Amino acid sequence: MKAAATKDLFGYWNRLRGARAAPERSDVDPAAIRGTLADVFILEVDRLATFPFRLSGSRICALTGHEMRGERFLDLWRGPDRETVRGALDSVSDDAAVAVVGARGLTELDRRVDLEIALLPLRHRGRTHARLLGSMAPVETPYWLGVSPVTRFELTSLRMIWPSGRRRFRDADPEPSPPPTIRDAGRRIGRFFVFDGGR
Repeated sequence: MKAAATKDLFGYWNRLRGARAAPERSDVDPAAIRGTLADVFILEVDRLATFPFRLSGSRICALTGHEMRGERFLDLWRGPDRETVRGALDSVSDDAAVAVVGARGLTELDRRVDLEIALLPLRHRGRTHARLLGSMAPVETPYWLGVSPVTRFELTSLRMIWPSGRRRFRDADPEPSPPPTIRDAGRRIGRFFVFDGGR
């Protein structure tokens, strides 16, 4: 994890969940992440609507040049990138995994910014397939950010983390387990070969 927003949000989410696979949406206190809130978003898990934004922080809206509420997260991506991101979203919602996505944001003037996007599972009223918590932040902030909107996103990396230490989660919260380690074999998500890992 490179961006401060990613580290802060993941740390908060991890503390909040405790021994659970994911915290409840109602557990999230905006005041507890006030320094990161402008980089935070919540997605609705609705595959037919391609994961629409339920809310998005002010720096994300400044990055794209418009309010993101109601926009569809998958519509940010094209071609093979879109399928890879869909696979990562499915792992987050189905397996209580965490995805850390590296992306390149491009403007109409071909300016570029390296971004880091975190995708974390949330329960909502007991349902595991309802909401995702996320952050989107530049690794380094260029002088033009907020003036020239990012209109295209390209995937540059993908890392999956299973904080519970096991890949498949379905009906019950797992018992607390030791931190996961890098395994000898990975798996393919879209065009990326992903290794299970810890932080």
